[in-house]
Amino acid sequence: MVRITESEVKRLIEELGPSLVLFARQWCSYPDDALQEALIELVQKDPVPCSPKAWLFRVVRNKAMNQSRSERRRAKHESVIAESDRWFDPDTGTRIDAEQAMVWLEQLPDIQRQIVTTRIWGELTYEQIAEIVDRPTATVFRLYREAIETLRSQLKDPSDQLTLVNRKQGKGL
Repeated sequence: MVRITESEVKRLIEELGPSLVLFARQWCSYPDDALQEALIELVQKDPVPCSPKAWLFRVVRNKAMNQSRSERRRAKHESVIAESDRWFDPDTGTRIDAEQAMVWLEQLPDIQRQIVTTRIWGELTYEQIAEIVDRPTATVFRLYREAIETLRSQLKDPSDQLTLVNRKQGKGL
């Protein structure tokens, strides 16, 4: 069993540390992490590579490139998640403004918003929705009609920001 000694590792870090960090910076945002992972791998290596300097440069490069790929994947996944927070995909060809429709949907009471989205975008039946929201089918149908009527009135007069709840309570009349 021939492993690298602690003093040899210290010497390599002092001699090559800054160069290896600079080398790794070409590929990744956290070059110190790439160097640290390479050093851990070197300490565990049995037997020690013939040329630890060349080996470290190769392994640091590989670690940095792997880190870079991970960063790109993470950024891509995060952007997909950020996009999914929107209710609609932006489309300049639509007749209504998607952002405004999202605002109108958010103004609906939670139960109505759930019913509308599951009915229109989920294409569920009133019976299926009734099971989901734990309400009678007739109530689901009534709440759906009321929500659609509220949305229609807002579409006809976008400046009218009264929700159905406010209308029933007599606010703004």
